[in-house]
Amino acid sequence: MLPLRKEETSYSPEITLDKERSRFEFYGKCYPEDANEFFKPIIDWFKEYVVSPNRETIILFKLDYFNTASSKRIIDILNILNEIHKQKKVIVIHWHYRTGDEDMFETGETFSEIVNLPFKFTPY
Repeated sequence: MLPLRKEETSYSPEITLDKERSRFEFYGKCYPEDANEFFKPIIDWFKEYVVSPNRETIILFKLDYFNTASSKRIIDILNILNEIHKQKKVIVIHWHYRTGDEDMFETGETFSEIVNLPFKFTPY
């Protein structure tokens, strides 16, 4: 499975999805003009990944900001990743948020409740 990498821009995060290196990372701000178009290759990549996932999948989100359209696509990704959990394989979402950013912390908690996946919360 080929890795997927997107460079950070002023409106989109750096994304690294690499099965062989077990790197699944989202960094930065996320408010692309067309969230559906931006997230389509990412969602497609995860749909392929969950067919034969690694024994352990650790996803890192360190997003400073994302808009409503992006949050819907993030939930779509988390719902896809729930298939790994159903396969009884290890999956953990590391949700990083700025110290004092209660909104981002609470958003992570809400996502965790919606998709019923294990989240670890880390302030930075």
